[in-house]
Amino acid sequence: MKDHEKVQENEYGQFIGVPVSHPLPTHFLAETLYGKYATLHVLSSAAMSEDQLKQVWQCVNGEVDRSCWTYLPYSGFENAAELQTALENNFNFKNSIHYLVEANHAIVGWVGLLNQRSADHVIEIGNVYFSHQLKQSTASTEVIYLLLKACFEQGFRRVEWKCDDLNLPSKRAALRFGFHYEGTFRQDRITKGRNRNTAWFSILDQEWPELEKAYLAWLKADNFDQNGQQKMRLRDVL
Repeated sequence: MKDHEKVQENEYGQFIGVPVSHPLPTHFLAETLYGKYATLHVLSSAAMSEDQLKQVWQCVNGEVDRSCWTYLPYSGFENAAELQTALENNFNFKNSIHYLVEANHAIVGWVGLLNQRSADHVIEIGNVYFSHQLKQSTASTEVIYLLLKACFEQGFRRVEWKCDDLNLPSKRAALRFGFHYEGTFRQDRITKGRNRNTAWFSILDQEWPELEKAYLAWLKADNFDQNGQQKMRLRDVL
């Protein structure tokens, strides 16, 4: 039986959840995360260099259209200064932590850790911008692995992934990354003046050890040919 399914009976004959072994609040400690294919730099106005801003603006400005912003709460950026303001303000997400994603010696996107509920040991991966240089790459998968690894090592019990229910690429990505679909919250919010039904996914701490083995097997150098193409899909080892 999985941990979240375990119950016990109280003195009134009612079924209740079992005690949590480490109930004290967990606060995420943000630090640089290093991988083989990607490096995640903690985003802060003090640490962001002009070169990093230039690189990420080149990615944003190089998008073929604005479709990458359709399901995000903002509609793109007109210039580097506007992007810089958004980055320095963490895109107006309260109590969020954002990382700039570096791959092939350039900043090619960003990703956030949102909605941290320290008392419940829950955190969400969100506000994901993987540019055209990062999408469907080995580095993009490693980014998610590095974030999951950091969250579970720091004591979180649950990592969430939420997206617009109409965002099919995000839903497919969640499943590919090993998240479990939990349901759709109808009329969950209003985004850009439109209704949004939100699909919820999660990974639990007890699921992480086996999932990590799958990630590490997929990320091995011998899983890729000389052209960098995968021999074994991540879903095949999950």
